[in-house]
Amino acid sequence: MKKDIHPEYREVVFTDASADFQFITRSTVQAKDTIELNGKTYPHILVDISSESHPFFTGKMKFVDTAGRVEKFQNKFDKTMKKQKKDKVAAVEQAKLDKIAAEEQREVDKIARAEAKAKADEKKAKEKASIERKKKKEEDKIAAAKAKMDAENAPKVEASSSPANAEAEASDPVATAGDSSPSEVSESAEENKEKVVEATAEEASAASEETTGSESAEGSEAAPEDEASKTEA
Repeated sequence: MKKDIHPEYREVVFTDASADFQFITRSTVQAKDTIELNGKTYPHILVDISSESHPFFTGKMKFVDTAGRVEKFQNKFDKTMKKQKKDKVAAVEQAKLDKIAAEEQREVDKIARAEAKAKADEKKAKEKASIERKKKKEEDKIAAAKAKMDAENAPKVEASSSPANAEAEASDPVATAGDSSPSEVSESAEENKEKVVEATAEEASAASEETTGSESAEGSEAAPEDEASKTEA
């Protein structure tokens, strides 16, 4: 036989409780109790019927009380059923507790997700506001630089403008206005007209002065000639 695959085969003491009879034999039965017999300890097993109490061997009919065995089985069965029922009730209670715990965990997870979303939205809003501030700052900086350049270039344009250019600008206020508003265009057109009128008046006065000077010079030249002719006469 193979080793370590079979139960232990040893001497066991069997006791017939109804006949007060004991005998020793070899068996593999598992015994919970032990008994000392003839100075030696053996595993001990109680039996209800043996050769000393069985009618076949004794020739006498004997009533064997099996009620104890039935009651023992019934008690064991009842105990098992009670244990199963108790385990079932405990399982139901545990299932309820697990369900409540799962619901609480879902609520906690839901709150955590909501908080995480709120933090993400807040962070996104802060980043957007920061970007808007930077953009506004850059736009203000560009507008300030443009205004400064316009202020620096304005005197040069006025100084370098001639009457002809002023007249052209007055005749075409839209071209000189650029991106200005309609009110600014009308004001610039009025200013250009005034400049043209002033320039025309200045040119007219200068021309009249030149004409007057030339006539006075011709008169002075003619007076000596008249005086000379009178003298000759």
